Amino acid sequence: MQDIKVGIVGMGHRGRAWINTFKRVKGAKVIALCEKIGPLLKEGLKIAEDSKVKGYQDFEKMLKQAGLDAVAIVVEPENNADLVCEALERGKHVICEVPLSYTIKDCWRVVLAVEKSGLKFSMAEQLRYSPYIYAWRKMVEEEVLGKIVFVEGQYFHGITTRFWLDAETGKQLTWKEAKNNSHAKKGRMWYMPHPILYLPHELSPILKVLNDRVKKVACMGTRKKSYYRENFPISDIEVALMHTEKDTVLRMAAGFNAPTPIPNHWQHIMGTKGEVETNRSMNDKMKIWLADSFMNTKMDIDWEYTPYQPAPPEAKGTGHGSLDYYPLANFIKSIKEDTLPEMDVYKACDTAAPAILAGVSADRGNQCLEVPNFRPNEKRQVGEKPNKMDII
Repeated sequence: MQDIKVGIVGMGHRGRAWINTFKRVKGAKVIALCEKIGPLLKEGLKIAEDSKVKGYQDFEKMLKQAGLDAVAIVVEPENNADLVCEALERGKHVICEVPLSYTIKDCWRVVLAVEKSGLKFSMAEQLRYSPYIYAWRKMVEEEVLGKIVFVEGQYFHGITTRFWLDAETGKQLTWKEAKNNSHAKKGRMWYMPHPILYLPHELSPILKVLNDRVKKVACMGTRKKSYYRENFPISDIEVALMHTEKDTVLRMAAGFNAPTPIPNHWQHIMGTKGEVETNRSMNDKMKIWLADSFMNTKMDIDWEYTPYQPAPPEAKGTGHGSLDYYPLANFIKSIKEDTLPEMDVYKACDTAAPAILAGVSADRGNQCLEVPNFRPNEKRQVGEKPNKMDII
C-alpha cells in the first residue's frame, strides 16, 4: 500500500513538532502544510526539508488541491470542530490535538461527522501510551489492586509562553515580552474559560487504565480572576469530582497560572487490595503498595517497556519523553490496516465532555451534571442526532 499523504494544519510549536514526528512514522508522508501566519508557514516548510511539500494559508484550498489522504489538525481547541468536520466531509481521515472541544455541541458535531463519513478519526493524546499506564491497566484487569474505588489526577503547569503571541510572526511571547511588543495579541490560554477544560491529558490515561467512562461530574474552583497574574480573568485552579459507570470516584484538578515544579502530571489509583501512584517530584519515584504482600508502606518502583513491548528506535527523541510518536503511528496504522484507532472519537469525547461539564458545573454553583454517552445505543443509531445535542 502506498504512503498515506498527510497535510498538517497549524504551524505553532506543536504543529511544527509533528512535521518531524511524522517523518519517523513508516507509511506516512507529509505533502502539505497550512498556516494563516506567513512566517510560521515558512518556518514549517523549512523544517519539512522537502521542496515537494506545498504550503497553504487557506485550509479549504489545501483540502481541494493537495491530494491528501489524511489531515493532522494542530490548532486552538475552539477551532477543532470546524476543521475536523470540514476535513471529514472532504473525505479525509483526521487526527487532532487535545482537547477535542470546549463545548458539548461541538463534540456531537464531530461524532456525527465521523459516523457519517466512515473515515478514521483519532485523538493524539500521548500519555495513554506511557509504560506505567500499560502496567496499571494489566494490574486492574488482573484485579491485583482489587476493586478500584478512588482515583486522583492533576495537571498543574505554570505556563509562561502560551498567553501571548506576536500577531505578525506567530512567535510565543512571555508576559514581559508582550508588554514591550506592539504586535502582541492574546494567545489561546485567554480563550480557555476554565483550566479544567485541559483535563483530557489526565482523563485519557486514567480511563484507559480503568476501561471506564465518567457519568457524573461536579466542580469548584478559585475566583474567576487569577491571584498570580494581574488582570487574567481565569481561575488559578479548578477541582472536579467525577463518578464513573463502574462506580469509581475520581478527583481531578487542573491549573496553569501560578508557577509549578515538574513533573506537571500526577496520578494515583486506589483499590481494595492496593495502590499505585506516579512520582510527585523529579527526585522521587513511582510507588506501589499491595495489602496482601506484607507491605507496611508504599515501595518505590520503576516501570519501563518490557522486552515484549520495546520502544522502537524511531520513537526515541520525539516530544513528551518520546511518546509523541505513538498516536501518530497508531493513526497511520489504523488507516492502512482498517482498524479502530487507539483513541477513537468516542474515547475523545469521553475525555473532553467531563471536562467541559466540569467547567459548566463551576459556573452553576458546583451543580452535579450528567455526562452523555456518545456511543450509538438503543436510543440513537449511527449518524442520528441525539435528543439534546446542544445542551451546553
